[in-house]
Amino acid sequence: MADVRLENLTAVFGTHRVFEGFSLTIRDGECFTLLGPSGCGKTVVGRMIAGFEHPGRGDIFIGDQLVSSASQDVHVPTEQRGIGVVFQDYAVWPHKTVYQNVAYPLEIQGVDATDASARCREGISLVHLDGLEDRYPSQLSGGQQQRVALARALVSRPRLLLLDEPLTNLDANLREEMRFEIKDLQKQTGVTILYVTHDQEIALAISDRMGIMGKDGALRQIGTPHEVYTHPDDAFVFNFLGVANFIPMELINDAVRITGSDVPLQAEVSVETRERIARGEVVAACRPFEIDLVRQGGATRGIVRRRVFLGPIVIYFIRVGEVEIRAQQEAAEAFLDGRALEEGEACGLKFQTLRWYDRNSVGKEA
Repeated sequence: MADVRLENLTAVFGTHRVFEGFSLTIRDGECFTLLGPSGCGKTVVGRMIAGFEHPGRGDIFIGDQLVSSASQDVHVPTEQRGIGVVFQDYAVWPHKTVYQNVAYPLEIQGVDATDASARCREGISLVHLDGLEDRYPSQLSGGQQQRVALARALVSRPRLLLLDEPLTNLDANLREEMRFEIKDLQKQTGVTILYVTHDQEIALAISDRMGIMGKDGALRQIGTPHEVYTHPDDAFVFNFLGVANFIPMELINDAVRITGSDVPLQAEVSVETRERIARGEVVAACRPFEIDLVRQGGATRGIVRRRVFLGPIVIYFIRVGEVEIRAQQEAAEAFLDGRALEEGEACGLKFQTLRWYDRNSVGKEA
């Protein structure tokens, strides 16, 4: 296996500059997810690593091998980079059986027939397709076809497995099942994985580390899923990784209030933050599950405008002053003894925690 190093990459297509000065190290044996909105350039990064695109500037190393360098005119062909690739559209051969699809890379490499047979059956077993070797793709489900693509990518024992939105075309249950399968495959094989996606839930579930790209192609933050989710560096990362409330505040008679509310906010607010609120520089932020709802009391009063039942949770949209705030409760708690809040009912909100972000950065894509 191998580290992957990207050093000061620039991608330009015509007059459009996708990113520049892009640097990243993916560690040997880890599952690294590159996460970002559509159009940010994350797929371009993957295609450059695979050799499908060439950087305008910068170098790419896989292990100790320089595989791409604009300044040194180095462009190692894709098939010589030791990479297995799986795309979202499966790309399995419709006229080949499961076994023939998986065996194809080994045929191209000229692997001995006995060794190839053993490796194919090992790969098919690894993705739990035993007994389906003679079926054609048309006889398989979407999840099974994706498993064929994974086995085909793994059978050549790549140094790096590049997965570009491989689960997008699957239904919700299959996506959940396959993300666990991918994580298990990584643990069993030790292969280094670069997973490219816009799906925050998948990224949080499978990553050892993850990198968040902004719309401008810049890496906004790198860390473990827990680090990035609980300690986002900026408003963009906070907003991109889950449903977020951004709540404008004002300072009136030395009391912090949600804009338009007549009740002071009862939360710890530093002197420095108070000064920034007074100057209109910051907004408060929290996630829906970081709000406790009560009928009586509560630091901030609001009116339930809408209630939405989503199975395990209940979502409330609550009007406070001039602001609408989204809160959630576990369904079992919300409906215990008929205590669920009704639309039009007044309630109190208690904020477990508040973060403070620059007002000018909220709502921007990058």
